Amino acid sequence: MTARSWVGEGISKPPFHVVHHKGILEILTNTLQIEHLPPKSVDGPIRRELELLSSEASIHEWAFKENEGLSLIVPATVYPPREDTGLLFSCLSKLGKGDGRKLLEIGCGSGAVSIALAKFGWEVTTCDVNPLAIAATTGNASYNKVNLTAIEGGLNEGGNFTNQQLIESRGPFDIITWNLPYLSPVKGDEEKLGPLEDAGLVDTQENNGWGVALLQSLTKETDLLKPGGAIYLLHTNNERGNLLQSRWRAAGWATRISSELQFDDGERLTCFAAWKPHEKAARQSHDVLDSTNQYLMETDLPIGSMVTAKQQLAGRGQRKRVWDTNEGDFAGSWVLDPELMECGPGMMQLDAGVAVIDAICASQDIPLPSAHWTNCNPFSNHNLSIHWPNDVWADSGKLAGCLIEGRQTGKHQKVVLGIGLNLGIPNTEDYPSTGLSDITNSVTLEGFTDLIDTAVSSQFETGILIPPRPNQKNAVWALMTNHLSRGLSLKQDAEKLTVTSISKAGELICHDGRKRRIISDSYNLIWN
Repeated sequence: MTARSWVGEGISKPPFHVVHHKGILEILTNTLQIEHLPPKSVDGPIRRELELLSSEASIHEWAFKENEGLSLIVPATVYPPREDTGLLFSCLSKLGKGDGRKLLEIGCGSGAVSIALAKFGWEVTTCDVNPLAIAATTGNASYNKVNLTAIEGGLNEGGNFTNQQLIESRGPFDIITWNLPYLSPVKGDEEKLGPLEDAGLVDTQENNGWGVALLQSLTKETDLLKPGGAIYLLHTNNERGNLLQSRWRAAGWATRISSELQFDDGERLTCFAAWKPHEKAARQSHDVLDSTNQYLMETDLPIGSMVTAKQQLAGRGQRKRVWDTNEGDFAGSWVLDPELMECGPGMMQLDAGVAVIDAICASQDIPLPSAHWTNCNPFSNHNLSIHWPNDVWADSGKLAGCLIEGRQTGKHQKVVLGIGLNLGIPNTEDYPSTGLSDITNSVTLEGFTDLIDTAVSSQFETGILIPPRPNQKNAVWALMTNHLSRGLSLKQDAEKLTVTSISKAGELICHDGRKRRIISDSYNLIWN
């Protein structure tokens, strides 16, 4: 939803009162003494800022829903509502009516998102380092007849909030959201924006960007977000944006895309949610178990619970093959929501394969395949891929296996996911195999356990404040084609098949030269 200027359309301006703020006056007068300097003595960014400050504010009509909109006045240094504003509001509006739940927006700009959400019943606190943005938001909220709290301040480059106590006094929050500044930091002699424009549009050079600075702040300020709360961040597909979910995963947060917007010039805006995984679930570690899947089947633990074992005596995979767990390897299982089985166990096992590769990517600080299908060729020199129906392979052999199992007892259904991964190099005679140490930098068992737990949560956890599970067919297929592109063929009952796609249920869609074939199990398939 693109902002449209009202100027010249004969519509009267709403009342707007510029509030004098000590901070900006000190910057523009006391420190620089601009009123005593001729214009040529003022450096470019400050001169640009002064010119903008003397410009007339524009008026925008922002339609945030069909037949619903806001009248907003926007000073020249304040970010107006644009396509990214509409995308962020669209993602947050899917959470439903606020009903008094608390939301903090960082970088409110003209106040468009905060005001619209306040209309939806959220108790909104909003902040911005640009004092004119706070003045605009306050005036726009009053004109549109909503109540919210607007605070001058925000996050600094050290990951600390200015006006911290005032912001904290309004929390803890159910949702924290930020449309992150999207311009890359200025280098060398490149032209700079004015200070207020810079604060709203340009990413910081510190801490790998504002998205990571917020992550560090939340690590320090544990009371800012409520238990069960979520963070919604919007970013562009530059280098930092592409890495952002991987860095939140590495810090122990689950992430999932809510929505994205692709432009003709190649820019892609992405809004994703981040939350602490499985907050109400159990986490157990055992020295020895027969099978982590079997243990969870026989134990009453809440959804999301994870059980790991240093050694499995009877671990198994597809076709009840033995899965040996060598010392230092990962073997773990999770209780999943039975309602997820509506998409079929086949697709869930493939999604679990994406989770495995996500965890590996997060360990190496590279973009996640689940973030976008264009990231689905990690470690291309090792040809890391999903091998249908439930394995993760590299050129040197099988790396990991995923197994979904279910049990029905009366009306009660239990579903568990088991994942086994070789961290070291295994000794397996039945089939070629490899270990993570052969593909990436060293990853400890403890470190990988945390990463795979957040990856599984990112794939399968459900909650009222997190987006529904997306269809990851494109990512799964891209990871499968890493394997298929090596020229492998498939045989079933001596017939050669060409794999062309996968179904929504995770079945193979093949062609035998005469007609299309749907393959739903692997028991009589041979890859060669």
